[in-house]
Amino acid sequence: MILLKTWTTKELAYLKKHSLLAETNEVLNITEMAKKLNRTTQSVRNKLYSMQRSGDMPAVDRSMQRDAGGRFYSPEEDKRIISMYKQGATYREISDSLGRTETSVTGRVYNLRKSGRLKTKKLKRWTEKETQLLIARVRFDETGHVNNYEELMRLVSKNYHQLTGKITKLRKAGKISTSVQPGTTSKKSKQAMKKFNDARFAHVPKNKEEKTMSLDSHETVPQDIPQAISIESREITLILTTTTINGHKVQQFFTKDGELLATKKLTPVAPEISK
Repeated sequence: MILLKTWTTKELAYLKKHSLLAETNEVLNITEMAKKLNRTTQSVRNKLYSMQRSGDMPAVDRSMQRDAGGRFYSPEEDKRIISMYKQGATYREISDSLGRTETSVTGRVYNLRKSGRLKTKKLKRWTEKETQLLIARVRFDETGHVNNYEELMRLVSKNYHQLTGKITKLRKAGKISTSVQPGTTSKKSKQAMKKFNDARFAHVPKNKEEKTMSLDSHETVPQDIPQAISIESREITLILTTTTINGHKVQQFFTKDGELLATKKLTPVAPEISK
């Protein structure tokens, strides 16, 4: 029989004094305190949860959560999130609209739903008529991705999330035979990437002829400038790590495999002086 170690008054006082709280009141140094108290991490986590529930420590408030850049969500942004989410917009579409990360928007939607500000309606079951209409009218691009979501949403009065879920089920059931080619992206995504590249590299000549025509007849091409230019862009998942030392912030961008891509030093913001 395993006897549980009783928490002493001294240990509880230590937790209150040394807990490092995030802006949401979540404790950040549970592992360190567990080692100091010679207890398991789970034991300390459970005790802190109990203290927050009883009011002995500040309760977790996820409405105070910020994004990776340290920004709060404004009331106007919350209204846009609620509106776009109800209209069936994806998390990526919402994040692009707000200039925030998809992960940040996903967390914000969760908080809005938990607080009751974003109420999700009970979804109606698909009727046989709606299912057959979907199968008959769905269209695909050359790689098997659906390319007429807007039309389908109007036809069956469903949002984007309902459509993608239903199409996935119909594919698994064999009622939709067209499958997505592995490792491909939709035509819409390719067009968005092409538009991004065109804007980003507008100053770069697309071919030799264009480069030659841009030069004056008396100009010569420097020998150290390469004659062939190759540009490749691809969409990857990034992990942003922000380190703050004495008010100086350093941001590092990693791939999901841990490869460091870039380091950015941010200029510290001078504290405001009250008048």
